[in-house]
Amino acid sequence: MATKVKVSGDDNGEEEDRLFTSDFVFATLANFVNAFGLQMLVATLPVYVINLGGSHTDAGLVSGVMALTALLFRPFMGWLTDTWHRRPVVLIGTACYGLASLIYLLGGAIPFLVLGRSVHGFGTSCYSTASTAYIADIAPPKRRAEAIGLFFAANAFGIIIGPVIGFMLVEETSFPHLFYFTGGLAITAFFISLFARERQHPVAIKNPSWSPRTGIVAIESLPVAWIALCMGIGLGAVHAFISIFALLRGVGNPGFYFMTQAMALFISRIYAGRLADRRSRAVVIVSGVILTVSALAVLPLAHGFPLFVVSALLLGLGFGTVLPASMALLIDRVRPERRGLATSTYYTGYDAGNVIGSILLGLASQQWGFGVMWMLASAFTLLGLIGLLGDRH
Repeated sequence: MATKVKVSGDDNGEEEDRLFTSDFVFATLANFVNAFGLQMLVATLPVYVINLGGSHTDAGLVSGVMALTALLFRPFMGWLTDTWHRRPVVLIGTACYGLASLIYLLGGAIPFLVLGRSVHGFGTSCYSTASTAYIADIAPPKRRAEAIGLFFAANAFGIIIGPVIGFMLVEETSFPHLFYFTGGLAITAFFISLFARERQHPVAIKNPSWSPRTGIVAIESLPVAWIALCMGIGLGAVHAFISIFALLRGVGNPGFYFMTQAMALFISRIYAGRLADRRSRAVVIVSGVILTVSALAVLPLAHGFPLFVVSALLLGLGFGTVLPASMALLIDRVRPERRGLATSTYYTGYDAGNVIGSILLGLASQQWGFGVMWMLASAFTLLGLIGLLGDRH
């Protein structure tokens, strides 16, 4: 692991306010590379399952096991990130991305794909938790939301180009070549991450041993995690059902919805963090939640391409706005030695929201139809604003 360096606390000098350090650039570049490879697989693996003779249920299992594994291990990764530092957990996560691609390459059968996705889910629980805590460590306090926004903008760029290039690679070559490529991306991200130095605070604080009381959630971060959970419910419904709904409403290629959303996500993450630093976290969060609620509420009225584009734009702008501001608010609330646990609490809320949105709202769609389901998703998302009432800071 790279050398640890000390940082002074919250000084206001020019050096302390500099965002684009080599550490930030290396960490953000690694985040893009990891997201690029991950999104290539998210888009193409369901097709690979069908090519292997699997059913739609098998494709759903292969897709869902990654999120379930990440959700199960997420609480432990927060405590480990605080106790064992950020960099080792980041490197473990990136190494798991590479190992998963190797399993996909050597397996060639659905049980191996399930195993590979489980490894990928474990790696995601490691990488996303530790890398976000690392960015919070190195970001100047006055530019914390801007740093988080740019870090996740790199992730959004991977979402934009990953599926397109993944399908191009499969069409021109084969799935084994895709797995070689994603494995190479993981190795590249691993070595890039080695150049980002660990940050050590001046006063070393020994964290307690893991226990259900101290190692699963950071209590002080629960109000912000509630915002993440409610946003996750809305996003979970979109990810699970927007393609089916769009086809029913006469949209020929639902992929345009995701591309439009990702582009708006990329743009909003660049600017929303800076706005949250200069104005307030709450103003940006409220604006983003309202945009997301509007994106979901307009879907029952969508009977053709134009309103689907409007929904996708609003959804990308809304979620892209909420994430950097809410994550910065989360970091504001907790001590540096608990940032890993707080980050894992946030992601656990979001993951749980995705599960609720895809399963419970799916049952609602079967019972009352998609129109009612989208309005329920909109209402649940709006409830996220209650989290701001629990934050008097």
